[in-house]
Amino acid sequence: MIEQPQSTTIRQQAIDWLVRKQSGAFAVAERQRFEQWLAADPLHRRIYEQVERVWLGLPCPQAELSAARKKTSRLRLLPKSLVLASAASLLFAVGLGIREGWPLVDGRVLQTAKGELRQITLSDGSLVDLNSDTELAVHYGWLGRSLELVRGEALFSVAPAKLRPFEVSAGGGKLRDIGTRFNVAIGPSANRISVLEGAIVLNLPATGEQRQTKSGQMMTYNAVTVLSEPVAADVKTFAVWRNRKLIFRNTPLSEVVRELERYHPVHVRLIDPSLGGLTLGGVFDNNDLDRFLTTLEAVLPVDIKRDKNGDVMIKRRRS
Repeated sequence: MIEQPQSTTIRQQAIDWLVRKQSGAFAVAERQRFEQWLAADPLHRRIYEQVERVWLGLPCPQAELSAARKKTSRLRLLPKSLVLASAASLLFAVGLGIREGWPLVDGRVLQTAKGELRQITLSDGSLVDLNSDTELAVHYGWLGRSLELVRGEALFSVAPAKLRPFEVSAGGGKLRDIGTRFNVAIGPSANRISVLEGAIVLNLPATGEQRQTKSGQMMTYNAVTVLSEPVAADVKTFAVWRNRKLIFRNTPLSEVVRELERYHPVHVRLIDPSLGGLTLGGVFDNNDLDRFLTTLEAVLPVDIKRDKNGDVMIKRRRS
């Protein structure tokens, strides 16, 4: 990320103001000048707040600064070495921010509703595509880039050549990026990793198991074990949901029903539980529920009805 000269100058001014504020000798007149500087341009306040967030994420606790101020309360001035150390830490963080992207600290929670797809550009330039009914928590800090896939599915396109490691927690596993594009889906009993480019390393903290999955491979796991070793798969099918497609390959109807409920705000009931064992194959649009249900009736021995609130009832067709 290349910064404009104006932003770099303002950022340096913001650092100077923050160091002065942390020195413990911020007089009334100086505070007034600081407030005037903030009010002079919206960019001043925005960049100052970015720098301040970086400061709060630095390994330089405010408690230590407070203790240092008490020791020098008579002079109302911190030792020069501590001020210089604070400034050096900030300058280092700013240099990291210029290389990694601003802000360094990010604690957003990103969500999609049923049927919604969303693409997010993170501060370091990484892209995240969120599938329907997905929740992702961002935990970017000064020392690392960590995300938590709480539910749903996401495709991660990780910005290369970054100093901070990139890690995703999902379904009880931790996935560490090795220069990659990978898709992660959390399921009711199994989670799936699909690697489009590069490689990822999966660690299961509960058992200590570790596996590496490379480009063109997929793997399933749960919180306590690897369910399948990495196997070759068709990369073109890894993230077809971005084109609003569903691919089923001899998929039990019970799983098909779960997918429908994931993309549409309806409840689907199998009147006869044995219907869950019927299998379905093919490529379908996930944004046209009525068309999908019509197709389902045509290829499986079932009758489908919608009740007054729109929920779907599937029963076995009589011969």
